[in-house]
Order: sequence, then C-alpha cells, then structure tokens
Amino acid sequence: YKNTFIVTATLVSRAAILGGMAAEDAFTLSDLFIQKCELLTDPARVINLQFNMVADYTEQVAKICSKKYPTKLTADVSNYVRHHLFEPITIENIAKELFISRPYLSARFKNDTGMTLTDFILKEKTDEAKRLLHYTDKSIATIGNYLGFSSQSHFFRVFKKYSGMSPKEYRKKNMQ
Repeated sequence: YKNTFIVTATLVSRAAILGGMAAEDAFTLSDLFIQKCELLTDPARVINLQFNMVADYTEQVAKICSKKYPTKLTADVSNYVRHHLFEPITIENIAKELFISRPYLSARFKNDTGMTLTDFILKEKTDEAKRLLHYTDKSIATIGNYLGFSSQSHFFRVFKKYSGMSPKEYRKKNMQ
C-alpha cells in the first residue's frame, strides 16, 4: 500500500505541475504526504491518506486554473504570497516586487478579487497552517513561527478567524 501511495504521489505531483502548480510547491507537498504515509501502519489509513492527497492536489490545481484570480496582477500577487508564506509578508514588499504603489496595489486587488490583500494573505497562511497541522506533527507554536506570525496569540486569532476553530481543535478534528 505504501509503495502504491508513493507512485500515486509521484504521478499526482507531476499532473499538478502540468496543471499549473509550481514544481517546488508540488514536490514539497508530495514530500509531506510521503512522510505522513511512512508513519502509518494500517492499510486503511494509507488508502484514506491517498484519497486526501489526490483531493488536496485537485483542489490546489483547480484554484490555480479557476478564474478566481483573473488578472495578471492578482495572479502575480497570489504567486508572491505562495512563495513567501513562511515569512512575514507586507503589502509594501509585494508592491515593491511588482513595481507599483501600495495604494494602487491594494485598491486594484480589492477591485479584482473582492477581498482585501491582508485578508488574502492571512487566508493563504491559514490554509497552509491547516495542511501543516493535518500532515505534520510540528507543534502549533512551531507552525505559527514557521508561517511568520509575530506571536502565538496572533497566529491563534488569525487561524480562528479564517477557519472557525482554534489550531488545536482543527488538529484534533482532522487526526487520522
């Protein structure tokens, strides 16, 4: 079952790359899933993890391919945020990277997506935290630090706002 899982992880990550996912992101996600698989001893849990892996890749590729981020600017912002999730992200840094003013970036992003840039950044960090809580055994404090939050309490508040539950509740609910 584990060998089949690893073959599936390889094929799904390659398909995700063809679907538009950055190769580095696809391989990192594959590594996380394989590490989690190696810890499992029950074949039913390996099969369940395999299903979750395929669903996760599918969701991410659908997000990339959807018209959710229709303009080049919003795609560039999304790409920047995904590649800087593990550090503090400021709107100023994104604006500098894209060679535009901060007010223009904020207004244009809100107009294109219907959400503020800050909400987008924090939602993306929360989504990554969910993956880390589900597929790793890293402590909640470590995940918060890893994602560039200034404090554990800030991480808890943001996570609860965007997921509706605390990181501890999320991990407990999604334990396999």
